[in-house]
Amino acid sequence: RGYEHRIYESWRMRAAKRLREIMHGIRNKGAPHGWIREDLWARLVEFWQQEDFKKLKQVNKRNRASSTGGSLHTGGSTTYEATRERMVS
Repeated sequence: RGYEHRIYESWRMRAAKRLREIMHGIRNKGAPHGWIREDLWARLVEFWQQEDFKKLKQVNKRNRASSTGGSLHTGGSTTYEATRERMVS
């Protein structure tokens, strides 16, 4: 009791990661899985061919290859101390 939110967030993050991996594999293979309707597949292919998507894909590729070692600061405008206090309470 009281951990439902944390459990849900953990599940949601893992599910989102898995879906990204599945969609990446589908896009690279160029063939839909049986659970994707034909009309949706056509829309996905169209989306993947747009210049905006291709640019974002290149930006993300460069970010992953960056030598900075990932995100250096992920707390946003919240200070470390404020975050620590929230976690304690």
